[in-house]
Amino acid sequence: MISVDYLAVIEQGTRDFAELLERSDQEALVPSCPGWTLRNLAEHLGEVHQWAAHAIVAGNLDASPTVAPEGAVCGWYRDSARLLVETLRATPVDAPAWHFGAKPQVAGWWRRRQAHEVTIHLHDAQSAVGKVLAIDAALAADGVAEVRSVFFPRQVRLGRIPALEHAMALVVGETGERFVFAGDGLSPDAEVEATVAGPAEALYLLIWGRLSVEDPRLQVSGDGAAARAVLAAGLVP
Repeated sequence: MISVDYLAVIEQGTRDFAELLERSDQEALVPSCPGWTLRNLAEHLGEVHQWAAHAIVAGNLDASPTVAPEGAVCGWYRDSARLLVETLRATPVDAPAWHFGAKPQVAGWWRRRQAHEVTIHLHDAQSAVGKVLAIDAALAADGVAEVRSVFFPRQVRLGRIPALEHAMALVVGETGERFVFAGDGLSPDAEVEATVAGPAEALYLLIWGRLSVEDPRLQVSGDGAAARAVLAAGLVP
C-alpha cells in the first residue's frame, strides 16, 4: 500500500473545510448527515479535533471541548483545527497516547484517524454545497483498510452489532487490494458470498455510507443481497 502523509492531509483538509464554511450558508443541509446543517457538521468536527488533541496530551478520553460561540463557528473551528495540528506536530508519533484502537497506544495513531475524519466530513460539506472534489486514491484505499481493521471489529467487540452473518470482499481497482468483511472481523478471512470492486474513492465512500452499491462505478459479483446486508450492518459508528 502506498504511504499517506496523514499530517499533510489534515492540514489541507481542515483548511479547505474552514474556507468552505466561511463562504457558504451555514444553515445549508448536509445530505449525508440527515438533520445536520453545515454549522452542526463544523461543531462536530471541531469537537472531535479537540477530543483527539486532549487524548494525545492527557492520555485519556475525558475531554471537555469548548462550545462554538453563537455566530462565530468559523473562527472556533479554525482554532480547534490549529490545536489538533499543533499537538500532532509537537508530539512524536511513538509517544504514549490514549486511543480507541489496538495497541500500541501511541500518538501517531491519531494522525491516520483524524486524516480520515476530516476527509469524510469535508466530502460531506462539499456535498452540501454541490462542489464535491475527488479524494486521493491512496488515501481512500487506506480509509477502507482503517474501517476493516479498526472500526468493524470494534463495532462487534462493543456489542453495537452482531457478528456478520454474510461475508463480503471489497477489491480496490487501482491496486488489487482485497478487504474481507466477515464474522467478528478477527477471524481468518472467510469464503465470501459477494465481491464489490471499483475505484478506491468509490469503495471509501461506500463503506462510510456516502454511496450506494448501485453506483455505476462499482461492480458487484456474487450475491448482491449479501453485500447489501453487510453494508447495512453498521460497520462504522
